[in-house]
Amino acid sequence: MAHIEVMDGRGLLLDLADRGGDALVMLGTPACGACRRARQVLAGMGEADLGGPGLIVASVDATHAMGLVNEWEVRHFPALVLVRAGDPWARVSATLDVAALSAAIQAARGGPPDDAL
Repeated sequence: MAHIEVMDGRGLLLDLADRGGDALVMLGTPACGACRRARQVLAGMGEADLGGPGLIVASVDATHAMGLVNEWEVRHFPALVLVRAGDPWARVSATLDVAALSAAIQAARGGPPDDAL
């Protein structure tokens, strides 16, 4: 099962750059029902569902990370962004079930960077 790290939006990208590799960052709010569902689904996903070993799964409270919300042009929550070595790589968009989310994460990890980020 995936461990979800609760992280602060300030310095997030620098922290992830220091760690290297890929991270799935979920921006959401505590009051958001879909955000709670996304955390639940992500927590239940295994290594294979996440596209292999080494993926950091992080939850960031968007109310304290408005810089990221604005920079990534987030329009709805939860927002999932794949970050590679500290650089925003791709948006991850899928229904909140294991199969769809797993396919979207794996596609983002294997695909090209999103120039819109």
